[in-house]
Amino acid sequence: MSSKPAAACGKDSGEQLAQHKQSRTMYPRVFAVDLHDVDGDRFQDSRQAGFSWYVLTTTLLVSLSVISIGWSFGVVNVSKSVICQLTPLGPGNTHSSEFPNRIPFSDSAWTIAVGILAVGGFLGALVSGAISDSIGRRNALVVNNGLCLAGAVLMGTATTAVHFTLGRFVIGIACGVTSGVANTYVGEIAPLKWRGFYGSFFQLSIVIGLLFGQLAAMHATGGTGWRIVVAFPGVFSLIQIALLPLRVESPRYLLKVHHINEARHALLTLRRGYDVAAEWQESLLSLDISDSNTSNTSCHSAQWSATAAAVPANDQATTTALDKNDSKLTTKIKELKTVDDDAAASSLTFAENMLVEPTIHVSGIWQTLCGRTRDDLRHLMACCIVLMVLQQLSGISAILFTDSGVVMDILDPFSPLSAPWACVVVCGTSLPAIFLCLICVDRLGRRALLLGSLGGMSVCCILISAGLFYGPNSMVMAAVFLCYFVFNMGVGIVPWFIISEVIPSYSLSAATVLCCSLYWVMSIATSLMVPLIENMVPQWLFVIFGSFTLAGFFVVMLFVPETMNCPITEVVKKHSGNIHVVVKPYRRLNASGSIGGTSRSLLELFKC
Repeated sequence: MSSKPAAACGKDSGEQLAQHKQSRTMYPRVFAVDLHDVDGDRFQDSRQAGFSWYVLTTTLLVSLSVISIGWSFGVVNVSKSVICQLTPLGPGNTHSSEFPNRIPFSDSAWTIAVGILAVGGFLGALVSGAISDSIGRRNALVVNNGLCLAGAVLMGTATTAVHFTLGRFVIGIACGVTSGVANTYVGEIAPLKWRGFYGSFFQLSIVIGLLFGQLAAMHATGGTGWRIVVAFPGVFSLIQIALLPLRVESPRYLLKVHHINEARHALLTLRRGYDVAAEWQESLLSLDISDSNTSNTSCHSAQWSATAAAVPANDQATTTALDKNDSKLTTKIKELKTVDDDAAASSLTFAENMLVEPTIHVSGIWQTLCGRTRDDLRHLMACCIVLMVLQQLSGISAILFTDSGVVMDILDPFSPLSAPWACVVVCGTSLPAIFLCLICVDRLGRRALLLGSLGGMSVCCILISAGLFYGPNSMVMAAVFLCYFVFNMGVGIVPWFIISEVIPSYSLSAATVLCCSLYWVMSIATSLMVPLIENMVPQWLFVIFGSFTLAGFFVVMLFVPETMNCPITEVVKKHSGNIHVVVKPYRRLNASGSIGGTSRSLLELFKC
């Protein structure tokens, strides 16, 4: 038995009610309730939906896959001496079972085993879009967890260097698929006003995986305990394989594949107690809909969208007709398609109209980059690419993810045991930054966090460089801690979820594949280049990274739009086209010619 949702309250209730009445005149009403005789004015627009336990638990479940990424990086960061045997195994180094305590590795073989995870991640990111578009976001994660489980078993049972490296490669592919699918799925099911909150769980999960992976590896000091540690992501995979099929699929994906009734049920489940008509219509508008059988594609698209948006919440007859795809209706539709399309549409009933499925185009990477899509997405694609590349060019790999990282360089010569603990502490101190971002991202906006993060990292890079040139090491360590803290306040979080906030559904898979693939490519490049630069000009390493972060600050200030509380259709409408400046403070200043104008101009740097 259903109950009525509470009416909107607060000082803005009158304005919200007026806006809602206007939206109901624009969009057919679709209510997430089981009642027909209800007062529609008492229902809130689902775009104003608040916190949802269903979405939160689904996000936490998906985050288990992301924890595996951080775990796989962190577990080898401090466990080389535990896993590797640099000399041939002798009788004292073997276990009574068939699994040796250590695996013989050369230095080059170990480097390959560590780095091949990123190679697998690149390949996984390349295929993530095709997998998620063919079987769905949720199902892609379920299948991918089977691959992650296989990689964990291979590493846990490894007896040779090749065997261990193969396991790292397989689990790397799974990590790449996760990076492409997890953010897309969470971004498509999250409420508009909470997208930043749920999207931030990706980086939070990576840091948690890094932290606990390193802690577990540090305590696997003898015997074959390291095998349990490296194979532990398989436990996360088993949990998701069992529970993820119980969650709903992304409504936007279901619309792309013409599963209208399933999409309706999924959206009603995610927005229980809200009027979802406007959100349903926006989901349809984000698709590239056309009909190959008619020349007036835009007209047909509008008619189909309006028909789909008008699906009643409790119309069992329509539901049955859509699910069974009645052959008589199909025959009638084919007959009417031989005459004028407008006459055909007017002759069809509601259920029959829903069976006239148009063609929904999915744009490729090259089409999107060249602006050959329904909306010219070149500017928005450029912003996503730059933000993803900045994650690696900010210098994080030089701090934590390489054996020659700055933390290791400073502490290892004096106290080899303190260097791994310092890496753990650096990860631990970043957790407050991420929790702070969870609170602020949907209040301050994406631009404010990005600008603050990039500006803070630029200052930290200057301090690290000054410490490396002149000392003391304590200043370098303090700047390293602060650098990773501010990294996780913006640059480490926003690029992962902003893709699904600015790219429509018809190009989302292409954009995600490109950006995630570039992330893994840059991860490989930085892991190769950082040791070379450190060997040649070690003091100048963070001068280079500081230059990138400073350049990124101005790029974000001038070109990256604000997406907080903005539907995708509005973002695309305002910022489609070639690359352009989204904020022009100097023009505003000259026009106003006053101190107040200066203040307003400075505020435009953070909001647009």
